[in-house]
Amino acid sequence: MEVNKLYQFSILNALMDGVADEGINVSTMLESGDHGLGTFKHMDGEMVVIDGIVYQMKQDGSIVVADPEMVVPFAMVTRFQPTQVSHGSLSGKDALDLHISEHLPNARNLFVAIRIDGQFEHITVRTVGKQEYPGECLVDVGKRQVVRTLSNTTGTLVGFYSPGFSQGLSVAGYHLHFLEDNRRNGGHMLDFRGGNMQISLSPITRVELELPQSNGFNSATLLADAGNIQQVEG
Repeated sequence: MEVNKLYQFSILNALMDGVADEGINVSTMLESGDHGLGTFKHMDGEMVVIDGIVYQMKQDGSIVVADPEMVVPFAMVTRFQPTQVSHGSLSGKDALDLHISEHLPNARNLFVAIRIDGQFEHITVRTVGKQEYPGECLVDVGKRQVVRTLSNTTGTLVGFYSPGFSQGLSVAGYHLHFLEDNRRNGGHMLDFRGGNMQISLSPITRVELELPQSNGFNSATLLADAGNIQQVEG
């Protein structure tokens, strides 16, 4: 299988419009990648894929290994093979942005697969609960998010940098999900600071986008604005 090619199922604007009742299953998604993120049917928690294992991080803080038949309405995965590995400290998205600019200077308008392993002085994550009714939009689901700040923990951040032109297809900028080494806590990363980190990167120039064929997807407007995306994705 080709490494460092992004496979994406559906688009972020579909989640913004509440299209989250159908999709591919976990086992099918894993045929296209061993590193990535997404969500589950009805937006029931955050997904992170680390070393080919899919974890579901729920609103109540519990974390389980996802069943192979679970439905995935949105996901971004790749067969990750880092082309640039370095070590150091990072203090949030701005520091990560500078780090990538220095180590991958020609990747500003590319997708970049990211994995950060190490010690986190603090990291703030959120998890969302599932839709309360069919078609509930992500902005409203996000109003019930649970935010946690973890201190002095070790773990892994996994995700992607997506270029500005992709807003709505994905989250322009950084979209990263975190999982503690002890598998006790995790979620969508909002802010972090850490040291003694291994920062692994790979630019992505090949992208495969698979669109749903459901009635929900084909009847949605899919025109969420950048402000709403920033509100729910941070």
